[in-house]
Amino acid sequence: MSERGLHRIEDDLADTWLEDWAGAGVAEIEEFLAKHAAFLSFLETQDS
Repeated sequence: MSERGLHRIEDDLADTWLEDWAGAGVAEIEEFLAKHAAFLSFLETQDS
């Protein structure tokens, strides 16, 4: 069991499995980049 919940084989057999998988990956990357940007903004305010 992953942090996303139970894995169902029906999800792998769905027609949209690739789009779902890619969408989840892109969402995680966007979340990471947003945190990184927020941290850089924090550092810039500390330098001022």
